[in-house]
Parts: sequence; structure tokens; C-alpha cells
Amino acid sequence: MCAMSTAHSKSADTIAPDEIDTEHSVVVKHTFLDVQEGESLDEQCRRMRRAYSDPAFMKYTGGAVYKPGQFSDEQDQELMLMTHLTSSDCPESAPAFSSDTAKANGRTTMMLRNLPNNYTRRMLLELLDSRGFSAKYDFVYLPCDFARKSNLGYAFVNLVEAEDIVDDFWGAFDGFVDWELPTAKVCRVGFSGPHQGLTAHIARYRNSPVMHKSVPDEYKPVILSNGVRQRFPAPTRKIKRPATGTQRLWC
Repeated sequence: MCAMSTAHSKSADTIAPDEIDTEHSVVVKHTFLDVQEGESLDEQCRRMRRAYSDPAFMKYTGGAVYKPGQFSDEQDQELMLMTHLTSSDCPESAPAFSSDTAKANGRTTMMLRNLPNNYTRRMLLELLDSRGFSAKYDFVYLPCDFARKSNLGYAFVNLVEAEDIVDDFWGAFDGFVDWELPTAKVCRVGFSGPHQGLTAHIARYRNSPVMHKSVPDEYKPVILSNGVRQRFPAPTRKIKRPATGTQRLWC
């Protein structure tokens, strides 16, 4: 099990990259993550990516093929979330979450954590609709692991309004356990950060490798209007094909 020690904690609902402590770095020692001082955020991210390739870390993650029902405990969920935070865009995008409900303050993009890793995008959309949110969201993204053909255990949902819908959404899914598939996972809800709103997410993903034509549609983010899927806006530059050997696409 990995244990992380941090020098600071914040009670804010979201954590943007410029709020992340840049005076400490994380290194793997045996199977634990320790904090060191004196490195920039970029250096921290590079060190964490090296930590992800450390033999002890690789031994922990293993190379087993994903099967439904596996990777459903909190330990694996946090591990997959950590791989997201150590991706190549670490300084740019750090999803954040809150442990308590809070005023939306104009925020509409929610992050769902602890999703069953064998849920598909279709299953997630059906879940949202079945709980009374049909036509109340306009963006959904469920990051996936190509190698295991499973999601990473979290998703982003942008709601069309910030007030009552946010409260209803939080009430419906924070603590949710009535999954379609057998799992002991308990869903947690928070606000996404730093990207908020449909416009920000379109700008974030329209030129992303995840939108390349070689990527299966089920792994891509979707936008909707009144519950009907819409064509994602065209890219503004040539989309790069995902690098050979890429296992996870969260970019």
C-alpha cells in the first residue's frame, strides 16, 4: 500500500495547479512515497513519472489483464488516480474534489470518483439518466486504460445549471452504491478543477490525442444538447495520434 506525506493541506473545494506546493517532491522508497524539499512542480512531476516506472511500483501494479470485478477497492482507485496526476500534463491539469457539499459559486463541472472500473461510458450515461438527470448535463468524459480496457475509476460531468442541479446531483451520487455490476465501491462527488464549464472542456479536448480517429469512440468525451449527442467541435490544429504503447488516455 502506498502512503503519501504532504506538508500542507487546504480546505478549498478545488485545487488548481498554481496552488500545489512547489517546495516538496515525491520519491519512491521501497513501496512508500516520501516528500523531499527544494524542487519545482515540473521536477516533481518528472520524479513522480520516474517513480511510476520504479520496479517496486511496477510490482505493485502488476501486469495482469483486467477482468470485471477486479481493481474495485479504494487502494487501486487511489493508485489509478495517482497515475492521472503524474501524466505528462501534470502541471496543467490536476482534477480536484471536495469531501463536503459546497456552494457551486458558478461551478458546473463535477467529478465522480470511485466508479466501478468495468463501467462503460454507455453505462455511465444510462446511470445519469436513470437518476433524473437526462438533458441536465452537456459534457461527459470517462478516462480509460487501453491496456486493461477499463475506465480509471472517475469521470467528469458538466451540468447545464449551477444551482439546484448541483445540489441534486451531489445528493444523488455522493455515497451512491446501487451499481449495475457487483462492487463494493462508494461513489464520491466533487468539483472538477481547474477546468470548469462546457466551453473550457471543449477547448481542453478538441485538439487532444484522445480525439484522434484511431481512438475508439467509447473512450472519447461526448457533448450533448437536451440529452442528444452532438458532434464534437472540429479541432483547430492537426490532432496527434496517441503515442505507440500508450495505455491510458486522460489528456
